Amino acid sequence: MAGLRRAKRSDIDKQLSNWTKRRLASWTLFGLAGLVAAQHLVAHAGWRPIPIPMGWQDTLLGYPTAIVLAILGGIMLDPKPRI
Repeated sequence: MAGLRRAKRSDIDKQLSNWTKRRLASWTLFGLAGLVAAQHLVAHAGWRPIPIPMGWQDTLLGYPTAIVLAILGGIMLDPKPRI
């Protein structure tokens, strides 16, 4: 009986270990999305820390990129993705 419990516990540990990695990756993407959105907001306020034209910042580094990163983070947060 104890061997059976150990085996079940081992399976649970493997599942939690995978879930923890996914959660860490997901929250990292959410944080990165927040940084991109904050940088874009600051760039529109007049301070441009990234020396590229504003049009390219809007296209590449703006809110669309932040939204995509947040969506990817949300997908990774799901323990059983349906995609």
